[in-house]
Amino acid sequence: MNLRPKLMVAFIFLIVIPMILLGIVSFLNSESLLEEKYSEQTELTLKAVGGNIRYFFRELDQLSDNSLSSAEVQDTLKYSTFSRDDASTLIAINQAEKEMTRILFQHPAVSYVVLYARDGTMFRAFRNDPTTFKPIAYELLKEHKLYQEVMKLGGRPLWIGPHEQKELTGVEPPLFTQMRVVKDVDSFNDLGIMITQYKTEEVYSMLRTFLSPQVNENVEESQYVIVNSEGLILLDSRHESEGMSIEQFTGVPLPQDAEGYASARMTFKEEDSLVSSYNLDRNGWILISVKSWESLTNESTRFIQWIGAITIMCLLSAILFNVFFVSRVARSIIKVVRKMRLVEQGLLDIRVTAHGKDETVLLANSFNSMVERIGYLLSEVRQEQERKQHAEMMLMQAQIKPHFLFNTLESINALAAQNEGGKIMQMVRRLSNLLRTSMHQSEEISVHQEIEHVRSYLEIQKYRFEDLFTYTIQAAEDTLDYSILKLTLQPLVENSIQHGFEGFEDGIGVITIEVFSEGYQLVLLIEDNGTGMSAETLRKFSAHQPDAMERHGDAAELGERRGLGLRNVADRLRIHYGSAYGLMICSEEGYGTVIRCTIPKSRGGVE
Repeated sequence: MNLRPKLMVAFIFLIVIPMILLGIVSFLNSESLLEEKYSEQTELTLKAVGGNIRYFFRELDQLSDNSLSSAEVQDTLKYSTFSRDDASTLIAINQAEKEMTRILFQHPAVSYVVLYARDGTMFRAFRNDPTTFKPIAYELLKEHKLYQEVMKLGGRPLWIGPHEQKELTGVEPPLFTQMRVVKDVDSFNDLGIMITQYKTEEVYSMLRTFLSPQVNENVEESQYVIVNSEGLILLDSRHESEGMSIEQFTGVPLPQDAEGYASARMTFKEEDSLVSSYNLDRNGWILISVKSWESLTNESTRFIQWIGAITIMCLLSAILFNVFFVSRVARSIIKVVRKMRLVEQGLLDIRVTAHGKDETVLLANSFNSMVERIGYLLSEVRQEQERKQHAEMMLMQAQIKPHFLFNTLESINALAAQNEGGKIMQMVRRLSNLLRTSMHQSEEISVHQEIEHVRSYLEIQKYRFEDLFTYTIQAAEDTLDYSILKLTLQPLVENSIQHGFEGFEDGIGVITIEVFSEGYQLVLLIEDNGTGMSAETLRKFSAHQPDAMERHGDAAELGERRGLGLRNVADRLRIHYGSAYGLMICSEEGYGTVIRCTIPKSRGGVE
């Protein structure tokens, strides 16, 4: 089954039919169900409100835990010893209080934070909100009856509700106050006391969220109050009874139950009401819900009307949602699936057109970007393979160079005619080393072998081109055992001899080779004082284009005249080591050339 029929079936069976059944059942049973089960529903509502309030205080406890271990609190109390009341002390306290302001923005309910260090220093941070805490000296705080309770808790929070400790926390506006000992996170020693005040607006908002609408002017809506274990009203959703005793309105004790909540019908403010209580499990605080019996009867008809209207509105909304949104999304997905099947067949020029500003447009654009990226990667792979094959072909041609070998043998023959046995032996040894490295089975050799190979090449060329150049090789000892792609240095040096010193009239050419380590990579510098390169030649090299001399002549002659060529060496290094490594050339006509070759440190492939 396709996507669109599946969505239609799911819409009918999961939305339309359940809504219709819900409306019918609610209409037939709502009146009797409301009268019989309202007590249970009230208790569930009370548990929901109490659960939110519990979560609110648990969240504040976790926030306080994080604050205690934060650097703002720990460092402030650890280094809070100030021996004199001078400008530097005031500046230090002010700076510490600025750092503490971060705690205020961790939660919108945080209104005021004060820290008492063990030496008596007090640090405060507060919002531009009314606060009720009355900062007192640390010695006076230690004499307060709450101080010993906080110390006994050993770092656990002590909560104080509005109106419970008026002499310390104040009354207006009503705020929750938390006191706790701050301990050193390393040694668990006491560092001081933290007192935090929290706004009550969020708790009021929770209470107001579950208030039932007022049926008429003569019947009051539901009322929620929070009382402590002694019956003192801490918060009242109507702000009428705060700071008073609950027994002034009931005349009898509140309903209690071992499971945490209970309900009972009693007189509240001289009106017959359903009073329900729920234990908040915090300092003995209890959440009280008061509902007039008269309002319960009046709500039955209103509830039925609301159920019918909501059912019809939800059904119409669901139909409109299915027609204008679900069907459009389904069409967009089906279109993308069809295009994807064409892409699977190799048609990479396929694109999906979409209009709008929702996720279907994002899906279409992502599909188009993916297809474009696949085409680009396939093109890159093809070009990479072509460059690799070209580099491997040039490497094979460079392994045996007929012209270079012929010229070397001619030089040996000339030495033999002159009875230069020692020089003949050196030339043959150098030539043997060149051929051995060139025909080496492994693709990588050690840096030491590569240096000896280029030294043999330079010695042979130095004999052939007498008084044309000199050279120096400096290689750090710690680099000789690392591996390098064979025939890396020789083409670069060959470029200096054949092109850097071609037509050179400023004395003897000098080639300098340096090898050293730099972090996790090896660096090879080849420098000459030859004629340098033109800007056009450098541009062609950077643009991955072969120069004019690589566009004509047979491969053997090209290998003799240019070696592997700079571009070929750069390609081999990039293909073998990755795009992060390769060649960097600095050159200017008349000022020589510096080639910097970077490769990763590796001992793989060295025999």
